[in-house]
Amino acid sequence: MMKGYKKVLDGIEKVEKLFLMGTVAVMIIVIVYQVILRYVFAASNAWSEELARYLFIYDVMIAAAIATRKNSHLQIDAFINMLKPKTKAVYTIVATAVGIVFLAFLLGYSLVLCQAAADNISAGLKIPMSIPYACMPIGAALMILTSIEVILKQFEKIGKINRGEG
Repeated sequence: MMKGYKKVLDGIEKVEKLFLMGTVAVMIIVIVYQVILRYVFAASNAWSEELARYLFIYDVMIAAAIATRKNSHLQIDAFINMLKPKTKAVYTIVATAVGIVFLAFLLGYSLVLCQAAADNISAGLKIPMSIPYACMPIGAALMILTSIEVILKQFEKIGKINRGEG
């Protein structure tokens, strides 16, 4: 089961990385365009700044899911590294489970926010505000999926320690 789940998440991560590569490239182009427009031609437009902002927000949420999968979010390593391997695994399980509870609340409330914002239109791009707000439920769902993998890996680690393999 773990191998199949890992394969699915590997596929999702490839898509996430492709998305990030594309959006960062678009952000760079749009920001350079915006700077040239503003400082060379003394003009500006609303859509370029808005697009760059929305792409950046999406990138943060997608990258957070990748960081969650690699268990590389900010944490106090000095404390964690002092723990015995089994205690460290249990701590990681508990901390990740607490994170999942938070993400579940975020997912629920962000879906409500997306529905409420569907009638509002953005000033520059003229798109429904539910599109930029959708980064929250997408990111939360991806982080929940990757957090589950982190927990499963920790249970495997505990099993190896109990069998004397780790």
